[in-house]
Amino acid sequence: TICLEPFKDPKVLPCLHTFCKGCLEKFIEKQGEVKFPCPTCQTETLLTGGGVAGLKDNFFVLSLRDTVEAHKNLAGMNDDKVLCDVCEEEASQGCVECEEFLCEECARVHCRAKRTRGHQVIGVAELKEQLTTKTPSVKSKSPPICPKHDDEKLKFYCETCQNPICRDCAVLQHKDHKYGYLADVVGDVRVKITSKLKAAMPKIVEYRHASSAVAKKQAELDNRSKKAADDIDAAAEKEIKYFIGLVRHKQTELKEKLAAVTAARSKQLSATADSVESTLGCLSSTVDFSQKVAEHGSDFDVMNVYSDVTARLESLLKGQIPDIPDDISYVMFVSCTERDRKGIVLGNIVDQRMKFSTLGATGRQGPTTLGDHYRGQDH
Repeated sequence: TICLEPFKDPKVLPCLHTFCKGCLEKFIEKQGEVKFPCPTCQTETLLTGGGVAGLKDNFFVLSLRDTVEAHKNLAGMNDDKVLCDVCEEEASQGCVECEEFLCEECARVHCRAKRTRGHQVIGVAELKEQLTTKTPSVKSKSPPICPKHDDEKLKFYCETCQNPICRDCAVLQHKDHKYGYLADVVGDVRVKITSKLKAAMPKIVEYRHASSAVAKKQAELDNRSKKAADDIDAAAEKEIKYFIGLVRHKQTELKEKLAAVTAARSKQLSATADSVESTLGCLSSTVDFSQKVAEHGSDFDVMNVYSDVTARLESLLKGQIPDIPDDISYVMFVSCTERDRKGIVLGNIVDQRMKFSTLGATGRQGPTTLGDHYRGQDH
């Protein structure tokens, strides 16, 4: 979250990162544009006419939060007294489907209500034992209620719009579209997501290798830079006795040049590292999110994010692993002790200039291959 607090009205972006509705509204207000970057991965999102409210609700996060909260409350309950989840009177019964404890009055109302009259109501001790011993799951047995039509469940899936819909939506807004029962379609979608995940796993390994390679080259560059600086110092000390003033001057110039070369290389490596880490982070978080939805999400959760998961994975899988030049860490000091009455010559900094191209799925720039040699003038 942006606010670092529990999610409130969580909205999921096309990049699969989730934020509170209110936080997104404040964030977009500061941006002042219809298109805004994701606060986590910087992937741009284009707002439709509905604004932030038009973004998809993350029902999976809500289910996960409610499940965790329910099990926390259950673990902390006093064995002698359990309160009704509706009115907070002492509970005597409980609903298996809703996983809620109820007092006698609320249980009667629960059994008469249209939406819950078919639910199984059992004793408090029996329900508590069931909830304590069962494996926690965020898979809801019942689809959510349609936000547009009260008391209508989102149990259909419009393949044309790639969105879960209710019966009224199917009749009114989607009557000419191709749609079917969400439960009938979800099996194939889970298989498709799993297939995409299998393709994403090797990509994560490749990006991790690239991240390690960048770190290794940075370490090599730092070591070589340090050695080159030490060599400059050694060569300079030999010449100090001959012409101390000019030697010190040239020494400073060489170190500045070395520092510039090292800084430039470090900046280029940092750009590559940022690109690799950003893409790796996007891919890892997308895979993690997709795995959790595929393994633990309800049928509705899967269908609700299917199009976004597929689009995001396809986008990330198109990214190219950056080619990290082997010579990017090559820098050394070539000493020259020949004295010249017209000036002091200590040696030269040897490096190479790199070409740049756009890297990865994030669109950042970084080095790809090495171009022509850059040979500095003797100083």
